[in-house]
Amino acid sequence: MKNRKLQIILITLTFVSLIALIIIQITWIVKAANMQEKQFSHSVKLAMKQIVEDIAKDESIREEVANFIVKGGKYSCFKSMYNQVEWERIDSIVRCALNFYHIKTDYEFDIVDTRKDSDFNVCNKSYFSNNLESVLLQNAIELKIIFPKKREFIAAQISIMFITSIILIALIAFSFLFILKYFKREQALYKGTRDFINNITHEFKTPLTNIALANSMLSKNKTISEDEKLNHYSDIIKIEHSKLKNRVEGLLDIARIENGVGNQCETIDICNFIKCTVDSYKVQIQELNGKITYEQLSQKCTTNANKDDFQTVISNLIDNAIKYCEKKPKIIIRSFDKNNFIIIEVEDNGIGIKKEYINQIFEKYFRVPTGDVHNVKGFGIGLSTVKTIIESIHGEINVQSTPGEGSKFIIKLPYCSK
Repeated sequence: MKNRKLQIILITLTFVSLIALIIIQITWIVKAANMQEKQFSHSVKLAMKQIVEDIAKDESIREEVANFIVKGGKYSCFKSMYNQVEWERIDSIVRCALNFYHIKTDYEFDIVDTRKDSDFNVCNKSYFSNNLESVLLQNAIELKIIFPKKREFIAAQISIMFITSIILIALIAFSFLFILKYFKREQALYKGTRDFINNITHEFKTPLTNIALANSMLSKNKTISEDEKLNHYSDIIKIEHSKLKNRVEGLLDIARIENGVGNQCETIDICNFIKCTVDSYKVQIQELNGKITYEQLSQKCTTNANKDDFQTVISNLIDNAIKYCEKKPKIIIRSFDKNNFIIIEVEDNGIGIKKEYINQIFEKYFRVPTGDVHNVKGFGIGLSTVKTIIESIHGEINVQSTPGEGSKFIIKLPYCSK
């Protein structure tokens, strides 16, 4: 349940990040266009300064312009000079200056008397020089340049960045949708597998009950009880039935907890529960020439939990300590207080866990790889059940382990007063 919520949060964050990235990219493109326009205007001003300087050096051009504007009373040189050699020379000067500043787009220019030119105040695409009047010694004489395709030129300057941004955004969006599709497929597969396993597990309960009942009836039969071989077979059925029943109940417990249908919690004395659970394992461990001890260092022992679930936690950890030990088992369980929490440590001298598997051992159905042979039987749900139960009562569980030396499971539970 927790992993599902985490996955939903991650997908939501990814979607929000994608939207934010698109907004940032659009903002960046707009800013880039504005910067490019400012750069364009700056380059035009430099070019016009160069044009005015070149015109100032050509006396024939100055005289011709003065004849039309100053003496002739005209307001536009283009309308009077466009078919003259001097106008072609001005055009050449303008073209060279614009090319020098990399302004390679269509343009229209004129030398006008701004007091008479009606376009002076209405054309926002026009650029006017501010020093041509000093060259011609006449007020209000300006060099005017218009770029009809200025927007297209600016767009072309940022086209590579724009197209690249669009491609990257499209790729990210496609990747997100692709991942989302497979996430939904994986969720559906997981749900189907979980439901399949839960259904099979429930179906096992009735046959198991019938097997237990039939075996109990057989064991009471005088003929079977007096036959050593048949009695041995009956014991085998009883033992294997108990093993299978425990597996089925484990699967049902973890399904119940994952679905949010937990047993009712109450305030319990976990120190007493640990002590009772340890006592129940002493005979089994003594038969293995091992030792199990409980060190109660905590003064506060109460927390909110379900009795059966908490006993499952401690029992599973002790079972693992016994199963995954290749020598005489030595298990130490201790509890102590830390701030407003009760810390429970379950330490063993087993085979340990390699570092690369530490973060996976609490995953459902995961078992540490041991090749093609598993000497220890199980479904890989014990530690997953433990973690699910601990998290359901707002606790935490971690593990420290050294291969060949053993492991220490550390449980942190919130303390509560009775």
